Amino acid sequence: MKLESKRLEIMPLNLHEMRIFIKSRSDYEKHANLTVTGVEVPEFYRDEINEAMQQEPEWWTNKNKEYLFHTFWLMILKESKTIVGQFEFNGHPDPQGEVEIFFMVEEPHRRKGVATEAMVEILKWGCRTKLFRKVFIEADFRNKAAMASLLKLGFKKQPNDEDENPSTKFYKIIYSDEPCFEDLEVDPIME
Repeated sequence: MKLESKRLEIMPLNLHEMRIFIKSRSDYEKHANLTVTGVEVPEFYRDEINEAMQQEPEWWTNKNKEYLFHTFWLMILKESKTIVGQFEFNGHPDPQGEVEIFFMVEEPHRRKGVATEAMVEILKWGCRTKLFRKVFIEADFRNKAAMASLLKLGFKKQPNDEDENPSTKFYKIIYSDEPCFEDLEVDPIME
């Protein structure tokens, strides 16, 4: 399975690929015929992912869609065959169909619309499959690129908590009674 946009391939890693990737991203890049960047997964993160794979092995079968909510999804520039970032869901959607997504775009590829372009495809996929209906993303208000992207995509700021602490979460409902997000056209580069 993979999602595609004009510039990106967006691919979830299966169990075999994930094991290679967290052991050595460079080895994964060679295995997948991608440009080897020399960037590696931080050790603390490797330990966390290894632990999750061992605790919940049933999540990681390709026959089960559960792994899609626990694995890394890579954002790969088609032209250069380079990994430019990744995202992951914070687990399976809750009973209300709500899910949180964490994005990371690598430094040289930031402020180029990569996250926006990937998010459009994720939202379209969510709408088509009905696997989740509401997406949350946490973003720092000082991150101007993230704020521009979230605004462009139609995300709304989560209300402050009961103690009036400012929220850093934004949300988007991708389907309800409204038309599906499928026909959204966003120019990710115009930020």
